[in-house]
Amino acid sequence: MAKRLKRYSAPPMLRQYPDPSKPPLGDDEQASLSDGCSKKVKTSQSFESLFDNESLSDVILNLNDGHSIFHAHKMILSMKSEVLASMLNKLVTEPGTKPTLNFQESLDCTSVFSRFLYFIYSGAVWLHRDYVIPLYKLANKYSVRPLASHCESYIQQLLITTSFNVSDVQMAKGFSIEAISELCDNPVHPEEVKKIAFRVLCTRFRELTKSACWTSCCWETVRDLIRDNECEDENLVLMAATDWMKKNKISDKKQIEAILSNIRYPLLNRRVLYQLQKNYAFKKFPQVQDQLLEAMKFHCFKELPEAKDDFHGIQYMTRHRFVTHVTSVPPTSTTVTMTNYKNEGQTKINEQFPLS
Repeated sequence: MAKRLKRYSAPPMLRQYPDPSKPPLGDDEQASLSDGCSKKVKTSQSFESLFDNESLSDVILNLNDGHSIFHAHKMILSMKSEVLASMLNKLVTEPGTKPTLNFQESLDCTSVFSRFLYFIYSGAVWLHRDYVIPLYKLANKYSVRPLASHCESYIQQLLITTSFNVSDVQMAKGFSIEAISELCDNPVHPEEVKKIAFRVLCTRFRELTKSACWTSCCWETVRDLIRDNECEDENLVLMAATDWMKKNKISDKKQIEAILSNIRYPLLNRRVLYQLQKNYAFKKFPQVQDQLLEAMKFHCFKELPEAKDDFHGIQYMTRHRFVTHVTSVPPTSTTVTMTNYKNEGQTKINEQFPLS
């Protein structure tokens, strides 16, 4: 009687990376962006069965000196990325060996490289607030435009979620102030993303100035924030600006004057103005000295009817917030409308800095 042979089963392949076909740990596959923090996006063409599959693989991807190894296919990589195609064309192959393409990525990009590669093969990816920014960096770096487009849309939705007037629960599902600051400052991000991130920083200015990332904000961002009409509370603006310059040891007179000249001195209390006009550092800037003098005149003569035409311009305008109303529309877009609450801002300023 013939002996019955047992069917051979290959041992399961050990993964050194998160399963990119699944949502982040703890997230429900059926959850929407409004329910959780992750979102699955997918394009039509798929080579999912070949992802990290040694079958027919003709190139090895070595990430950060062996941190992760992937079996890949030149044709698929070249179809999806012009940058990867160029890198593959420059590979030197020794006869009888499979070529290795080496990658050196930052720690945050390394942690999502499997998801990036999985998208190239499957056209699908789970997006999550904790890693969408490094995933976006990889998509732009290697010119995988569909992935970059999905990430950009998701980032914009999360930025709106993290605006100042949402609930604490919604805020917890959005970006941290550090992530928003990076989106605003990093030149690799497109202008549209940077503009939305800047508007969110304006509405969360107080939180930004109390965070560790305030000192690392670039000069252009600080200057534009000081200029903006939404950064409420002039005393906070003054303290934040001087603190940033001191900690960054700014010595360029043009940069210092560009910041100091955008503080609205008439909105400051008289005692603060008295201290500023005595401060030696402020005396180095004639334009700022002139503004301080005009502010003191305003405090002296603002109640005189004949002086009503003497004080006009942005320096005398109270900063105020805009409340952002987010209206749900089809999943791929969000409509934003702005409401001006000028009177509320005026009341707040007058209460904090009595002008009489």
